[in-house]
Amino acid sequence: MAVGIEHLALPILVPAMAYACWRDFREHRIPNPLCGLIVVSGFIVHGVLQGWAGLEHSLSGAACGFGLLIVLWLIRAMGAGDVKYMAGVGAWLGPELIFYGIIAGILVGGLISVGMIFYQRTWSRFATNMGLMLVKMSSARTAFGEFASANQFSGEGKASVPYAIPLTLGVWGVLLFSQIGWWKVW
Repeated sequence: MAVGIEHLALPILVPAMAYACWRDFREHRIPNPLCGLIVVSGFIVHGVLQGWAGLEHSLSGAACGFGLLIVLWLIRAMGAGDVKYMAGVGAWLGPELIFYGIIAGILVGGLISVGMIFYQRTWSRFATNMGLMLVKMSSARTAFGEFASANQFSGEGKASVPYAIPLTLGVWGVLLFSQIGWWKVW
């Protein structure tokens, strides 16, 4: 039996993603060397196993992971580490799986946030934050400025939810569903 991308993604990518979550939870950041290692290893594995077509697929996945989240970083709704992290995961998974993984991760993040609002009973703070977000998005000057950024919402200078966790859970869900046949990508 030949070794394929799917055989290497689980033992290499999943532990790297778990480590990224742990670091984001503990330090509210994902180290650049880890993001770089994930990107480069995805390029190498695809290039070695599938040649130029695999490398192109990997580059497309990295661009998709980066491109889907860069706007959230530009409006300061997400950290740069999350953007680089998803570019690395995209280098492993390709554009289709990283697209679905990011969408699933955003949904998981929303559910976690709603759960935190219920648990902490912070409805008034939530309503205030949503009002600030509407004002933030009312003009380009405020949209791309520090006004109403994710750092300001938490009050501590750190994001309320270390977003690597919901993004990872979304990607893991998509990987699981692709393994049981919901998506035929590999």
